[in-house]
Amino acid sequence: MSQRKKENKITEIDESALEQKITFGPVPHEFFGFRILRFIVIITWAIIVTTLVWSSIPFGFILDPIYKKYNISKWYSPLEMASRAWSIGILWVLNIKVRTEGFELYKDYKQQPSVLMYSHSSYLDPIVLQGYSPIPCKYIYKKELIYFFPWLFLLAYFVGHIPINRSKKNSAISSINDAATIIETKKYCVAISPEGTRSKDGNLIEFKKGPFHLAMKSNSTIVPVVFFGNNQIWNANTFFPHSGSLVVRCLPPIKISKDDTVDSISKKVRIEMLKSLHTKPVDYKTFSETGISHTVLYLSVLSYIVYTGLNWFGCL
Repeated sequence: MSQRKKENKITEIDESALEQKITFGPVPHEFFGFRILRFIVIITWAIIVTTLVWSSIPFGFILDPIYKKYNISKWYSPLEMASRAWSIGILWVLNIKVRTEGFELYKDYKQQPSVLMYSHSSYLDPIVLQGYSPIPCKYIYKKELIYFFPWLFLLAYFVGHIPINRSKKNSAISSINDAATIIETKKYCVAISPEGTRSKDGNLIEFKKGPFHLAMKSNSTIVPVVFFGNNQIWNANTFFPHSGSLVVRCLPPIKISKDDTVDSISKKVRIEMLKSLHTKPVDYKTFSETGISHTVLYLSVLSYIVYTGLNWFGCL
């Protein structure tokens, strides 16, 4: 057997091994009432704190000329900082700890057209990235979400995130082309899941071609990111999250060469993400630290504020 055939055979075996499903440990039993309390937190946070974030929009318009004049990164704009605080705050209130790995790879990462591709198996994924990503990102999300949750996703639109209509192929393609133009001209980093939807069991599902067309059309560098623990804490099958710890890991950037095709670059990204997912973080257990203390504190403070407000207006 020739050397090249041997190498191809080894590669095929390695890929086959990587595609084997990862088995996650059991989720420990938790009093369901605690999970209901966290759900209440999510609803109230989405309404109340999002309203506060909305209030930062006028400051953004006022400060925008100053930022442009002195070449200050939009990373420090009021709306961006408020959005990051929104995400970090809700994770803290839910007693969810976040550990980062590989962020040093992007310490000196210059602003350039980029597509951050992340493994997607939890409602937590975009929240964690919004709060902790080492690169300021815009997100591509389903346009229908604006109709279901206008208060939240209209704000996302104002921040600069990009809605697409995935129900109609022509509209989706047009949206991808528009997004590619925005990425290339404004040197944005756009975050999108190559899977297109949440994985039910935490393993990578088949990749869609759209994100790779987007990366190639915009001449972007690909930033792969994977999560650990997110699916166990809050998966797509429930509205009631657990508490715990999760890890977000950034992988080395992947450059697109002239010889790459959508299929070849998709394969590269998938292999790197699978390799990483099969390499568990050191000294990490998803449910080593759980609790309800931050949730109770938040709800207690919120209850006191509501009670005081109602009493002030003579409603009690």
